[in-house]
Amino acid sequence: MEASLVICILAALLATGTCLQCEVCNGPGNNCTGSMETCPAGQDSCAIFLTEVISGAEGMKSQSFLKGCVPSSDCKVGTISMNFGYGMATRTSVVCCVGDACRTTTVTMPPADTKPNGRSCRGCFPSSQGPCKEGTIACTGPETHCIDLAGTVTISGSQVQTIMKGCASESVCANIKVGSGTFTGISADLTTAKCTAASGAAGVTPGPAGLLLPALAGLLLLKLLS
Repeated sequence: MEASLVICILAALLATGTCLQCEVCNGPGNNCTGSMETCPAGQDSCAIFLTEVISGAEGMKSQSFLKGCVPSSDCKVGTISMNFGYGMATRTSVVCCVGDACRTTTVTMPPADTKPNGRSCRGCFPSSQGPCKEGTIACTGPETHCIDLAGTVTISGSQVQTIMKGCASESVCANIKVGSGTFTGISADLTTAKCTAASGAAGVTPGPAGLLLPALAGLLLLKLLS
């Protein structure tokens, strides 16, 4: 903490920039509160993530909320969509702010685009009954890519092994890679991390965002707490 303070002071004295602090937290529902933390270099915005999970044949909805530091490039991606088939889907809406603006910033979830877009992926999501049953699923709305993920996620000391496959919007796939990462205290160690253009999709070059971990964090937070 002292080292971070020294860096901030030096940055201010040298007029090379300021040290941004953001509230960092996660939890179920539509809000959370946490401590103010100094953002790492390159993360120049505070982000608020609202994740909506749709599960089961009845389409039951639940929400989780996360706040943390992100690069400003992650603030322009709109709604992040993932669809694993068999009644399991998730959408994440992100809004960014800096300083006092974060006190009044709100995030809402726009209506879902559930219209099939002609693309397809292999879908799979584990349930309490056991391993997922893999099959071909239809992608909807902005979901133009297929994701294939496997690894371990840890939230508040609880660890879960997971395998997930499905359709995803393009922004989820940027910078996707095997390895470890942490966001708002939720850590993931991915042993498999693949993203390919969905069947029937034209080739698309991923943009600058790297929002896989925040999107998964909201989803798996609810999975571990349920």
